[in-house]
Amino acid sequence: MDAVESIRPGLRGRLERVVDGELITHHVGGAGTFATPAMIGLMEITCHRSVVNLLSEGHTTVGYEVHVRHLAPAAPGSTVVVTTQLTEVKGSKLYFEVECRQGDTVLGSGMHKRAIVRASF
Repeated sequence: MDAVESIRPGLRGRLERVVDGELITHHVGGAGTFATPAMIGLMEITCHRSVVNLLSEGHTTVGYEVHVRHLAPAAPGSTVVVTTQLTEVKGSKLYFEVECRQGDTVLGSGMHKRAIVRASF
């Protein structure tokens, strides 16, 4: 099976995570807050996990472009939910809409692009 044959727009991903020590930036003072790089990392992981079981053996995905706005803070100990939706497939390129929420509050949103590559790069 071709690496992208079974990967189609509409695939969704979801990840729920407690904002713990490894997701917090402390340079802002106080107890810190949910770090932008951590939010983007969770978005990337969620995109990858949404397609990984559909990839041909010996293939993986790598991120190559991120356009995300971090819109609101999240305190240590709070729970965030990342959702992703595959919107377009162009050959080996995958285009995702990504969002991170804490309850009804949108913490971040944007788009992320990944490429399907051989895992032996």
